[in-house]
Amino acid sequence: MESNLLIMGVGCVVAAIIGGGFRFFGMDVPLINSIKRQMLLGLFGLVLISPTVNPNGLTHFKCDRYARVAIEQHKKNLKLGCNLVGIRWHDNFEGHYNWCLSQSNGISKYEMDLRKSKLDDCAKSVKI
Repeated sequence: MESNLLIMGVGCVVAAIIGGGFRFFGMDVPLINSIKRQMLLGLFGLVLISPTVNPNGLTHFKCDRYARVAIEQHKKNLKLGCNLVGIRWHDNFEGHYNWCLSQSNGISKYEMDLRKSKLDDCAKSVKI
């Protein structure tokens, strides 16, 4: 994912820099007609590149999302009366967030998917 962001970001920045267009086999190819659009495209490119320059930015974003989803899943557990307990079932944002930061890629997604599966099984048996 990071390499895709980097490629798209660099593409946006390059397009912004040559925004006046270029010649290709004798044809003029206009890219952007407006300085404002050029600047916005350049900024957008820099935003796409920034997580790859600061890899922790993407990790913090991922773990913030992980913690929020974990809490929502815990709330659903309580709402459905599933009685799922253990270290994955709580509403402590910092606990979920810090746990995610300490894990390698893929583990947090596995945990979210596992909680979702348990909740889906519970919902089938509860039949709201």
